[in-house]
Amino acid sequence: MVTRARALVGVLPPAGQRLDFTELRSLEGMRRSQGLISIGLVAAAALGIWAFMGVPMLLPWLGVMLASVGLHSLAVRSLPDTGDRRRLLLPVFTLLLSGLVYIAGGMILWVQGDPGLTVLSLLFIFVALLNTLTYRAQMRMLLVLDLSLMGTGILARAGWLWYDAPGTADTVLVSAALVICYLFFCRVAWGVLRTREALEAATGDALVAARGRAMEQLTGGVAHDFNNLLTAVLGNMELARLSPTPSERDELLDEAERAARRGAELTGQLLAMASCARLKPVSMYPDELAEGLVRRAADLLGPGHELGVKVAPNLPQICVDGPKLQGCLIELVSNARDAMPEGGTIELRVHSEVRGGSPSVCFDVRDHGTGIPPDLMPLVCEPYFTTKPVGEGSGLGLAMLRGFAEQSGGTFELSAPAFGSGTLARLSLPLSTEQRNVAAGPAAEIASAAE
Repeated sequence: MVTRARALVGVLPPAGQRLDFTELRSLEGMRRSQGLISIGLVAAAALGIWAFMGVPMLLPWLGVMLASVGLHSLAVRSLPDTGDRRRLLLPVFTLLLSGLVYIAGGMILWVQGDPGLTVLSLLFIFVALLNTLTYRAQMRMLLVLDLSLMGTGILARAGWLWYDAPGTADTVLVSAALVICYLFFCRVAWGVLRTREALEAATGDALVAARGRAMEQLTGGVAHDFNNLLTAVLGNMELARLSPTPSERDELLDEAERAARRGAELTGQLLAMASCARLKPVSMYPDELAEGLVRRAADLLGPGHELGVKVAPNLPQICVDGPKLQGCLIELVSNARDAMPEGGTIELRVHSEVRGGSPSVCFDVRDHGTGIPPDLMPLVCEPYFTTKPVGEGSGLGLAMLRGFAEQSGGTFELSAPAFGSGTLARLSLPLSTEQRNVAAGPAAEIASAAE
């Protein structure tokens, strides 16, 4: 009894606690996405059996089945995001109703006594098994309901055999085979559920640990940087106080001021990383930004590097803080330069794209270096994480860039190019409000601009 009680923990939600119904809606939404195909196949099979194999009861059964599936879909859609467990009564009732109707369809075929219809009735069970493993093994309550309905169907078939031909060898063997297969499947389905739950728990623990490491890395990096800056400020001011000559005193005070300004710059980087920087967005054309970037990058690149710029024609305006965006692109160009110490071409491509149903302008910066190892790709945008040698990178550049993108309503992604070596950095920004209103049907225009 204790083992069974532990096995059923989590099947029934606790009373008096608000529940999150989004997982249930998402699981049933997965079923609705394939619902039309499934219903179409069931309807075609039922009509075919009704027409060619002389089973008239399948026609009204099909109507009742479609009605029960529709009721269950409406009940699931009516669930709020959160609520009391009593809100589950209607979806559970409609789920049981549709399950019992499904069992009735299999039993209509089972009682006909025709071997071909018996095989088709067993196919009903097989389809239910696949549905359970695919969808219902993700939530304990749904799995228990499905297994209960499946057990009802198995017992109904075995019961009919004992009613129609009690005590015969075929009845005993088929009944035993059905029950054994059902028990084995219950063990497999429950094992799948527990494995999934263990993986989710392990993933959650790993995420918590990763967040803890990121926080330690961030706080340690900030404390180290500010300690260095404060040491420089206080040390130079102390020396200036003790200095006998005005010229030496002024030099020390200038050094202290430079350290303080570096602290202000570091604070700005941290604010940008946290998406809290003060931005001054204005509507501007991307080609204007690209032209200014070429002039600024000329002093940044060495003789062995070249910046190739390709801007798609007729790009729409974007609403962005221009200087901050140029600073982010300069950071990407600088990283691309460092990734190719022996020289090479850095590619900047500006184009339009529809992302998530919304048009945006993308700034792609690609280098042809060795690339970022796949295991480090998720970490390079974390604060104070850098792949550069000690003393050559602060580890804040990409974190600041990602924060700027999110604060501007866009996204920032790093990936390996589709072909060739190197790294592709993509900064996507939304259109300005005026351009977004004009682009009511932007798909064709964006596609032509991207070409």
